[in-house]
Amino acid sequence: MTLTDEIGLLLDELGVGEYRLDGSAGGNLFATSLPLAPDVALAIALYGDGADALGGLPEDDVRVQLRIRGTKDNPAPGEALAQAAYDALNGLMYRALPGGTWLQMAVCQGGAPAYIGRDENGRHEWTVNVRLVLERPTTARPGF
Repeated sequence: MTLTDEIGLLLDELGVGEYRLDGSAGGNLFATSLPLAPDVALAIALYGDGADALGGLPEDDVRVQLRIRGTKDNPAPGEALAQAAYDALNGLMYRALPGGTWLQMAVCQGGAPAYIGRDENGRHEWTVNVRLVLERPTTARPGF
């Protein structure tokens, strides 16, 4: 299971939306990019800018961007989804993600979801940037 999948399933568990691990139609939380539908949706993507790993320690500082889209006529549904994701993740600590990765801490950056304008179809969009501190042991970096 990928880290993106783990975050999608976590958001599902926290009641933010529905993530379908098999990618089938029907959910509103997606890995990496937003599909054309539904209008109100959220994509989860990893991005750089985290701290370097600490040698042999199994701790990673990971950055995730949530891109949230709403409707064309009313920004409220998209903003509400963005705020729900922010509220669910900001300050979350000490729990196993659905694939077994240990979450030390999640901190949302910027104090609130950031409005980024409209997509090519005129739908309102926001981003939520999240810093995750994760324990991810490997052969080269055994657990504590």
